[in-house]
Formats: sequence, structure tokens, C-alpha cells
Amino acid sequence: MDLGKFQIFSMLTRRMAWLGQRQQVLAQNIANANTPGYAPRDLKPLDFRRAMSEAGGKLAMRVTNVAHMPAAGPPAPRFVAEKERGVYESTPTGNAVVLEEQLMKVSKTVMDYRLMADLYRKHVNMIKTALGRPGA
Repeated sequence: MDLGKFQIFSMLTRRMAWLGQRQQVLAQNIANANTPGYAPRDLKPLDFRRAMSEAGGKLAMRVTNVAHMPAAGPPAPRFVAEKERGVYESTPTGNAVVLEEQLMKVSKTVMDYRLMADLYRKHVNMIKTALGRPGA
């Protein structure tokens, strides 16, 4: 069963991909904390309203054949990192990375990722229960 056909799973997967990529960008910021002239970067936040409008009427489950669901899914989205706005502190060498700020963002990203993983797991368990296979 291809869970990517369900809009809720594709939205959760997209959010998890965004969070994973954000974690990489934040790790680069922390790694360059002592690089002269380095400006921290972050990903542009996902717009929930736009995601819902793109989903349109696709939130309902659709199956063309009750016995088959294809296994292919959409490619993973790529997100663009941009320089952070509102940087208010920098070192004399021009580095604007504030480690405490970056670590707070990292921990929030980890918490958000765990939330998405829990939601994903709960929805899979609901589908299993509906199919008569709880805990399978």
C-alpha cells in the first residue's frame, strides 16, 4: 500500500523532509560559528495555507481499484536556504552565528520532527485498525 497516495501522509512526509533539511542548515551554521564573515542561514518556513490550497479537494481517500495501490511515490522536495533576517549580533570578524539561538532552533526542529513521526505512526495504526490488523 502506497501511503503517499493519502494527502495526510504526503503532507507529513513533506514537513519531515523540510525539518530534516533545516537540521542540516542549522548544523552548517553551528559548524561555521567561528568562520569570519559567515552569516547564519535558515529555510523559508512552509506556508500551511498554501499547502492546503495546493491539496485542494485531494484530502479525501481515492482508490481506482480496491485490490491494488501502486508503490511509487512523488520525489522528495528540495528547499532553499536563505540568510536569516533580523540578525542583531555579530562578532568583530563579522560572524553573526549565535550558538544559543542555533541550538534552540535545533531542539525545536527535533521536537517538531518527533511530532510529525508520532502523527505518521498514529495514522498508520488507524489504517491498520480499520483494515482489521491492529498492531500488525
